[in-house]
Amino acid sequence: MLNGKVAIITGAAGALGSVVTRTFLQNRAKVVALYHREEKYGRLYEKLGKLSDNLTGMKGDATLPDDCSRLVKTAIDKYDKLDILVNLVGGWSGGESLEKTDTSLWDEMMNKNAKSVFLCCKAALPVMIENNYGKIVNISAKSSTREGRKRRSSIYAASKGAVNVLTLAMAEELVDKKININCVMPSTIDTDGNRKMMPKADFGKWVSKQNVADTILFLCSDKASDIKGTCIPIYGRS
Repeated sequence: MLNGKVAIITGAAGALGSVVTRTFLQNRAKVVALYHREEKYGRLYEKLGKLSDNLTGMKGDATLPDDCSRLVKTAIDKYDKLDILVNLVGGWSGGESLEKTDTSLWDEMMNKNAKSVFLCCKAALPVMIENNYGKIVNISAKSSTREGRKRRSSIYAASKGAVNVLTLAMAEELVDKKININCVMPSTIDTDGNRKMMPKADFGKWVSKQNVADTILFLCSDKASDIKGTCIPIYGRS
């Protein structure tokens, strides 16, 4: 489905990112993976086996402009083009009502979830605009919507809401270009971390990592060429 396409995937060694990376490689993409921890990337690389022949890793921080620029340069230097950007870097934190929330949490959530999207898009878009081709998928969350908001996670919800607005605004700016910018909004994803955090939850209602990866794959394919500026819910039964 992505034969020969060059994709940057941030957060590529994470719980969701590792599945997205594998799915892209299985569909014949060449992947430049941004990772933060050497040991997690090393485990991913080993598990991929022969698929890792088309994987290039770069350690960095998606909240730093220089690292985002270096990431795009890595893709161009290695493969001489950039077709796809998947922004998976992010995080969740909550637990306090707004008036008890420390200012540092605002900075953390906005940096991880929104600034990372802004900086990676800012670095990648000049290449895509020059080539008049590109696919960008950002990851938001059900928490960004009215029906999905929960108590004691307002900062997280706000940061993911910013991702939605960024996605829509960028899509509008580039409406005349062959550049598709969309985002996906999963509810709770079935990961080991979430199971440990919520051991009494009904895991069967959660969204599988593979289903999220398959949706991202479709949005990055030419089959989705008419889909621009959408925030797609992937809620499962939760």
